[in-house]
Amino acid sequence: MVSMEMRGFRRQVLGKLRQYEGYLKRLEGQILILRGRAERATGEAQEKLGKLLADVEREAEAARDTGRVALEGLERAVTAGQGLLEQIKNQLAKIEVQPPSIVAKGREAFRRATIEAKALRHGVKVGIRVAKRASKRAKATKA
Repeated sequence: MVSMEMRGFRRQVLGKLRQYEGYLKRLEGQILILRGRAERATGEAQEKLGKLLADVEREAEAARDTGRVALEGLERAVTAGQGLLEQIKNQLAKIEVQPPSIVAKGREAFRRATIEAKALRHGVKVGIRVAKRASKRAKATKA
């Protein structure tokens, strides 16, 4: 469930990033067009285009600054996520249980087989729990 939500979040972040990138590219293109027109224009038109160009460049710089702030926030989020991941790894390393050795596994399998064999001798044909009970009953009646 969490991974589905994270995938959706990831997709949203990437989508907004691409959208922002597209806006910046369009702004830069418009600035280049305005600069070209300002160079070709003369007199009063050049003055108006110069003011417009200065305003557009200021707005573009404000958009870039906003993007930088967002990028810094994302960097902090990544750093926090990495720290959390390291904490989880450390906690899992502390909790990690060693798998039983081959000898212990064999000993446990032999013990279960012995109990089931004793139960089968007494006519019980079911699982290990019932076999344990039947084996105990048989021992109790013999004693």
